[in-house]
Amino acid sequence: PLIADLLRRAQDYSFFQLVTLVERLCRPRAAVGGEGSAEGEALRFRPELSFAFPVSDIAGLEKTGTQPPRFRVTTTFLGLYGTTSPLPPFYTEDLIAQEEGEEVVRSFLDLFHHRLLSLFYRSWVKYRYHIQFEPSGEDPFSQRMLAFLGLGAKEAAEKTGLPVSRLLRYAGLFSQRPRSASALEGVLSDFFNGIEVRITQCTGRWVAIPAEQQSTLGGQNCVLGRDCALGNRVINRQSSFRLTMGPMSHDTFVSLLPGSKGMEIVQALARLFVQDRFDADLELLMPEEGIPTFRLLSTEGDGPRSRLGQTSWLPARSSNGGSRRVLFQFSPAGAKGPSLDQ
Repeated sequence: PLIADLLRRAQDYSFFQLVTLVERLCRPRAAVGGEGSAEGEALRFRPELSFAFPVSDIAGLEKTGTQPPRFRVTTTFLGLYGTTSPLPPFYTEDLIAQEEGEEVVRSFLDLFHHRLLSLFYRSWVKYRYHIQFEPSGEDPFSQRMLAFLGLGAKEAAEKTGLPVSRLLRYAGLFSQRPRSASALEGVLSDFFNGIEVRITQCTGRWVAIPAEQQSTLGGQNCVLGRDCALGNRVINRQSSFRLTMGPMSHDTFVSLLPGSKGMEIVQALARLFVQDRFDADLELLMPEEGIPTFRLLSTEGDGPRSRLGQTSWLPARSSNGGSRRVLFQFSPAGAKGPSLDQ
């Protein structure tokens, strides 16, 4: 195990690397140099009591407790005694001359050494995000970045159903005002490993006219050129857009169909980015050569099964190398069935 290697070859590690590894292995103990009590920390620091030339940042690592585990790190720098001490050499000589067990003076000095080295380590960690980073995004810096996405509260992040750690890389795009269609294209393409994404704005969608607002002869809303509308619905081009993804492989195509995790992610990302109450269509493209053979009845060895209205098309007499497409609508409850199938 790693801890055994650290104990055996401590001198082969740098100070920062060793402390970082031991601190992570001993979680959830208090962080080195943090706001908690020093008794809650897994590490104690002290300089090496020697005049020998230091060959490494670390002179040794030893285990001093088991329940909970505690370790003592002996360093070769930033000490009031030892080779790098700013004090006269006789201080170190007196400590070396003390008999074994008489470490009152050294223990007193080590109170300052521990705090000094702890703060030295914290100052190094402070400006290195990759050291602070937690996969769950719960470290302080990630929380500040999530605030740019509107997900500063833990409940808001969980409500999206998206992996928080993957959203952090898009904080710059989410912080822009106003947010652009090209930025959403980049976010979706990157999240789905480079799939081509295009957004068509103002695509139009039929909106039903309430019965009390419909035009009626001899009644309301019947002035030509002003408020008269034929029928019980009207097309609205101001509140909808279309996401076109692909062309893509058959497996990727299936992973983005309604009811799949991929579709849920596309919806969540689009709604988180847009935020306004826009309707959206998702258009998936699959090249003709990637379409599996259509079978009315397929067995396990026949390959992927055909899904009517989703992955099944009647074969064309000749292929022009184009793509087949299917279009789904976003809705608050999920994706509806295909509204267009070509």
